[in-house]
Amino acid sequence: VPTIEYIKDHKCHAFKCSAKGCRQTIRRYLDTGDAQSTRNMHKHVKKCWGEDVLYAAVQTRNSHSGLNLAKVFAQILEDFGISDKILSVTCDNASANDTMIRKLETLLLDFPGEMNHMRCFAHIVNLVAKSLLKQFYAKSKRGAPDSEAELMPKLEEIEDELEEEEMQARIEDAAESGEVEPESEDGLVDEVAEMSANEQKELAKNLCKIAFKTLHSTTILLPAWKSTLKDLGMKEQIILRDVSMRWNSTYDMVHFVLEHKRAMRAFVGDTKLGLDAFELTTQEWSIAQQLHDVLHILKDATSFFFRGTPNLVTVIPAMDHIDQHLTSDSLDTKFHPTIRASLNVAKRTLNRYYTMTDLSEVYRIAMVLHPQHKLTYFKNAKWEQEWIDTARDIVRDKFERSYASREVEGDEDGQPEAAHEENEATNTNIFDNLPALSAPMANDGHDELERYLSTDPEPIGDVLAWWSHPKHAADFPRLSRMALDYLSIPATSIAVERVFSHGHLLLTHVRNRLSAQTMRALLCLGDWSLLGLIKDSDVVKVASLSDVEDDEDPMEEYMMDLGWDSINL
Repeated sequence: VPTIEYIKDHKCHAFKCSAKGCRQTIRRYLDTGDAQSTRNMHKHVKKCWGEDVLYAAVQTRNSHSGLNLAKVFAQILEDFGISDKILSVTCDNASANDTMIRKLETLLLDFPGEMNHMRCFAHIVNLVAKSLLKQFYAKSKRGAPDSEAELMPKLEEIEDELEEEEMQARIEDAAESGEVEPESEDGLVDEVAEMSANEQKELAKNLCKIAFKTLHSTTILLPAWKSTLKDLGMKEQIILRDVSMRWNSTYDMVHFVLEHKRAMRAFVGDTKLGLDAFELTTQEWSIAQQLHDVLHILKDATSFFFRGTPNLVTVIPAMDHIDQHLTSDSLDTKFHPTIRASLNVAKRTLNRYYTMTDLSEVYRIAMVLHPQHKLTYFKNAKWEQEWIDTARDIVRDKFERSYASREVEGDEDGQPEAAHEENEATNTNIFDNLPALSAPMANDGHDELERYLSTDPEPIGDVLAWWSHPKHAADFPRLSRMALDYLSIPATSIAVERVFSHGHLLLTHVRNRLSAQTMRALLCLGDWSLLGLIKDSDVVKVASLSDVEDDEDPMEEYMMDLGWDSINL
């Protein structure tokens, strides 16, 4: 919690940095020094705390419906005192999240809802890949015998049970909105529902079965696979398996199989192993190579957006680039008709989410405020002039309403005193710097946007560094603040997905009774310790707590005393 200080009659918030080895005081002025001091604070936070920090991991006791998620999220923001500071929310394309965004608009007075909704682009790419691959996983007919039933692990039954909660959330959301949702999973529409059965292939399914059988047959198939690799002088590796919840795993599996084509043919062709039913024909090997080629761009897109640098400016150019590839490949006769049909399906899914960007203002604002793009990108992409004018008007309206009237360093309130002190110190003649004879100031808030757009785009590396540079911050004191706000919006929700993955690793089958309270503490501890925010004294204090009594009811969740997991920064 900051303290209030006055420096030369200027009011400011004084924060004590609690990062390990720092303990500095950082001040954020609330009047004329606000712009520069805010930038200094951003730099300090980035240096000591890193790019992002896990704030909270909260248990949602009710079903994960959009309404419940919105209530929990709004409460978290209230608890941290930042409910009025939320510019945008980035989340995946689950329908519950769409409902959450709509509900947040009513729960948070300053949040505009769908207009500032950022859809996780990595998840969109994953849905495009699933649409492309859907016809390669033809479902077995109901009631038909499954020769692999004896190999299916019990874990799949558990997975089905876990998915029931999400399905229940979808039903509740549909009931609230009065709509029937066509998605078979989060954000994925069955674009191939009308395809005939003879159009659907089971290439990828056969590869999955080979990998699954080999992995779980530790006494017969797995040794035989390793022996095959050894005979061919290849490095010993386990066949990669496609996993529905792991993005790009189909591409990785096909890539592995193609790299080990000789070994796969020898392995599957061995009749003693009983895998001859899954042997691929020459045409299927050709299709596998083509499938690998068309999936490569989606693999690269996901890998790029998994990095910590991409912001939402990269989304529209990436969508355009992927769309161009899908279009050109779908028209290329060198590809098998199955591949071309799949590409058209993937293109429809991509276009569905491209259209959704029109509902959100943040994409266009960020594009215009990127010095490398401005309005030129839209012109080069051959947008209609009406659309370009709309993008310009959106930026203008937002700037005028929220930024143009903000006070910045050098405004009138702080100039007379500073000028007087400087003149007294230097004993210069006041007429040497007579304001009326000085050049007009070039930082009129209402003129900043026009001056920025009137200059040519320029190639830059780090867009946040460009706007934070003293020269650009001085030339555009208000517009730079708007640019930093919008260009800091993440393009993906990967950081959140990683937290879920960590939670899965924590809650293993050998310690499945951890309370939500303990899970929250462990997740935050793991994240904060990497940033040097955990004191040794806190660790010792928690570690010295007495053990839980053995006579506790095993059917009840044990709750530690309030505040046991508090970390005083």
